[in-house]
Amino acid sequence: MIDTLLILIAVIWVSFAGYAVWYLTSAKRNVPITFDDAKALWKIHKKNVKCRGHKWRPISRRGGKISGFECECGYKYNQKRPIVSSMPKNSHRDHRNHPGFPVTTY
Repeated sequence: MIDTLLILIAVIWVSFAGYAVWYLTSAKRNVPITFDDAKALWKIHKKNVKCRGHKWRPISRRGGKISGFECECGYKYNQKRPIVSSMPKNSHRDHRNHPGFPVTTY
């Protein structure tokens, strides 16, 4: 009786842990993108699908941040990222201070 109860408790905990891992890796949230990124993604959409739409409008979230765009043809794009992922770290150096990059090229 006790062995069965211990096995049942272990199975319940393993099932809960498996569900938690699945949920955290599959659930997604909207993340903001810049206006220029949305415009570039729209141009990529037009080229890849041979879309004939001439206008697009940004999809805004609360606070006025853009999370995607909607094309005139009806295509919608929302930038999504898993819940557990953090914002990407800006790991590049400031190239303006790097001696190999002249300031006049900027």
